[in-house]
Order: sequence, then C-alpha cells, then structure tokens
Amino acid sequence: MQLIGMPEPFLPDLNFRILQRLFQLFPHSGCLDSLAQFLIVNALASTWIFAAVFYIYWRVDDNRTVWRRKQLLGTIMAFCLAMLATLTWRPWVGWPAPSLTQPFRALYPDYFWNEGNPNCFPSHSTLIYLIVAAGIWPFKRWLSALLMLWVVVAISLPRLYVGGHYPIDVAAAILLAAIAVWATRGICSNGRASELVDRIILKKMPLELFLFLWLFELAEGFRSSYFVATGLARVARSIW
Repeated sequence: MQLIGMPEPFLPDLNFRILQRLFQLFPHSGCLDSLAQFLIVNALASTWIFAAVFYIYWRVDDNRTVWRRKQLLGTIMAFCLAMLATLTWRPWVGWPAPSLTQPFRALYPDYFWNEGNPNCFPSHSTLIYLIVAAGIWPFKRWLSALLMLWVVVAISLPRLYVGGHYPIDVAAAILLAAIAVWATRGICSNGRASELVDRIILKKMPLELFLFLWLFELAEGFRSSYFVATGLARVARSIW
C-alpha cells in the first residue's frame, strides 16, 4: 500500500475509498484541477476573508468592544494551543501526502505527483481557519457557520483534490480545532487568565503591531511563518 520506507496514513483503505468516491463524483479535469490549484495558491480567493472578518470585528467601537476583543484574543490563543499540540506529536505521528505515496498516486494526474508535504498530518489550513471561523460564533452565528462551510469548500476540498491531504488529515484538524476552542474557553473563564487578557488589551501599540502581523499571516495562509520556521529548523539541524 505504500512506497518503501514511507509510513501510511491511519486507516489507509478507508482513506483510499473516500478519495476514490470523491473523484468519481468530481473527476479530474483541466478546469477542476486549475480551480483547486487557484484556491490553494491565491489567498485573495480563499483565505483573505478570514483576516477581513477578524479585523472588522476587532475595529468595531461600541460598549462591547473590550468583550469582543477578548473573544478574538481567545481565538488566537486557541490557534497557539493547536499549533503547540501539532508540534508536539509531529516528530512521531505523520505520513507523506497521497501525491507522494502509492497506490494513492493512481488517483491523481501525474502533474500532481511529488508536490505534497512529506508530513501532511493534520491539515493545518483546515485547522487554522476552522478555529477562526468558530471564533466568530459569539458575534454572528450565521456568519460563523458560513465561514466553516467556506473552510470545507475552498480550503479543505481543494487540498484533497490535488493530493495534498488525506481525509483523515481533515478529520483530525476538525477534531483538534474543536478541542482547542473548548480548552481555550475553559482557560479564559479563569479569573487570572481573564485579567491577563484585559492587561494585554490595554497595551495598545504592542497589541496593534501584533494584530497587524497576525492578520497579514492569517490572510496569506502563514506561508511566511512556515518559510521562516523551516529555515530555522534547517539551521538548527546543521548545527546539531
């Protein structure tokens, strides 16, 4: 079920059948392949909307501004918890993308081969933007639900379609997003944690600078952060 020396995903046969069914419903074609690639590489077509919505709710100035900003900072905290969790298990749990692995390659055109991540578990794009979408729930439930749907349609499905992720990667990201949001709400309900968030909100200039960087990375899919992190990892490996 795999190339020699490459680990297979959890429940490989089930993942294969799900992908096979997906491609029976939506067979690969030049049009659909181009659309999927376009949604992945073009932030304006997929991920910018999350940064825009986040910024709009942050800038609303009324008698609930502090409460609203605390909720949005909680979203950032949930993101940090989720990233910490994935970094913790990443050295031990992971597998290459289906575009790198047999027999999954047979499901894709050969121009998608070798383009995937050597460790694609979980789907970080699904994870990040689902957390942000859930963070809008206290403000507008219909908008939050719409953003969650957009995560599935414009972020998760295109990555499945081009061989960047398995269904298990997306399912794990959804579960982890739910856990991170739930855990963050529990943490923020603590009195000391709430006071700390209040103090952070009062630090206007540092907070605005951080918000600018956060929104920039959120809009473009954290590509810059990824390049910096991988560069630092290579330097660390070369030193050690």
